[in-house]
Amino acid sequence: MSILFTISRQNRDFFCKADGGASFFVGRKVPYEDNIGLFNIFGGSRLQKLNFDAADFAGDFGFWAAFVAPTAHCEGRSFLTLNTYDRAAFTFGFGQFAAHVPDGDFVRYLRDLLAMPEAADYFPSLALVQGRIAKVDGAGAPVLLETADSTAKLMKYLNPTLDEVEDQEVIAAAKLIHWTVHHRAAQVAQVKEMVRVFKSFMANADRRKLIDQRPAAQCCVIADILHHGRGGKLTWTLIGDALARPDPLRALLQIGLPKWKERVTTLARAIDADTEMATRHWNTASDDFV
Repeated sequence: MSILFTISRQNRDFFCKADGGASFFVGRKVPYEDNIGLFNIFGGSRLQKLNFDAADFAGDFGFWAAFVAPTAHCEGRSFLTLNTYDRAAFTFGFGQFAAHVPDGDFVRYLRDLLAMPEAADYFPSLALVQGRIAKVDGAGAPVLLETADSTAKLMKYLNPTLDEVEDQEVIAAAKLIHWTVHHRAAQVAQVKEMVRVFKSFMANADRRKLIDQRPAAQCCVIADILHHGRGGKLTWTLIGDALARPDPLRALLQIGLPKWKERVTTLARAIDADTEMATRHWNTASDDFV
């Protein structure tokens, strides 16, 4: 049976109840450039703490859980991170999966959720139709909300406009927050997608013959650069140049400075804290870290 979510508001802060249960924080109404949306990670936020810890998922993903952890630290680590105020329209999770990219991380993550038994409880009007997210309520034919070319309809379903915070936007966010808090499988879905993305980064770097026998620490910085996008159009040139330097790790960490100094500092600290980052190396033959 579908869960009924009801909204309450305290000034700029939005809360929800699920089937009349305890109220929980969803997000704060904030301006961003010319847009208005929700945000929930800030000083004094009442968001429930639910952080990604690699050790909790090592049984599912092995070293890959640790490999994505430094970037998770850079993104704040919360499984419940939300923003709905920028061009992505809806961004969620510790990897900050964004809804505006066709076949992107958010789309794949939501597809995984909709394949779970709880999907009808949270999103009774959504289903997978030939592997894609579709709206299925009413007597008409299913309406695809995402294709290989566009997620415009999915973005509008989750967040109707960037002009104001609408009830539909709050409810969509509340459903994902509640689902993630109460079902470990929803957390695993986030980790699974983050690992998949980082594996694709390594595959791309390996095809360019850049990382065979490179320590995981260097590979981790490369993955974070690609995830964050701080290399811009010259990303691969900058990465290749850095790897040719006498101290490749230090050179890689210089990419994006000084603008992203705080993020790079967090990344370096998290990498240093895991000894396996220095002892494991990428092995092209194995297509994995050894």
